[in-house]
Amino acid sequence: MSNNPRFLSPDIPIIGESLKLGAEESAHCAKVLRMKPGETICLIDGSGTVAEAVITTVLSKGTEVRIIKKDFYHKKSRITLAFGLTKPQALEHIFRKCTELGIQAFQPLVTDHSLHPNSWNTERWSKILLEACKQCQDPWVPELQEPLALKDWLTQTKTPSLLFFCDELSRKHSEVTIGSESASLLIGPEGGWSDSERKQIASHTPVHLGLGPNRLRSETACVAAVTLLKFFLGELK
Repeated sequence: MSNNPRFLSPDIPIIGESLKLGAEESAHCAKVLRMKPGETICLIDGSGTVAEAVITTVLSKGTEVRIIKKDFYHKKSRITLAFGLTKPQALEHIFRKCTELGIQAFQPLVTDHSLHPNSWNTERWSKILLEACKQCQDPWVPELQEPLALKDWLTQTKTPSLLFFCDELSRKHSEVTIGSESASLLIGPEGGWSDSERKQIASHTPVHLGLGPNRLRSETACVAAVTLLKFFLGELK
């Protein structure tokens, strides 16, 4: 893939055709990067399509480009990170770093010891995912689900083939044969899991994923667990 600056375009036409970038992306191209006609950029649609395009007109509200190359890349991850809601600063860290590592989706959870989604801002978090995706050159922007109560997620969401569970009371890995199934990774909030939540989760036969002897902050646990699980699933090759 090209190392040229990346821009989002939900609809990328065929090779040879032109398009205008959205207002925000056009302004970034013209005013921040100060790019000129004739220079080459990279476009992503967030769903696997990556294109190279040459700039034909630079305008802060409608930069125009022409497509010169177009490819499609399949998803590299099958991990959904389901985690207890935490403070905005930690939440931003989780979104940025786990997007850089590469996952399929984020599922924020409301748990007994988590924060509640009073200040949830889908627009802000979606923008952060896009920024991180551009930075790490992943053609897939992770799906961002709305916050959901743990009980509802366990009962209403389709049960994944593999459910990996991180719990401070279980520091060792469970034995498991890993195939090509999708995988959900369940991580608690700063206050950990309640006993009733552990019983709910246990009824879904999770695979325990140990993160070592140290007590980790939630954002650290998310990054460590995603990295470890990607290794087990063979996604770091």
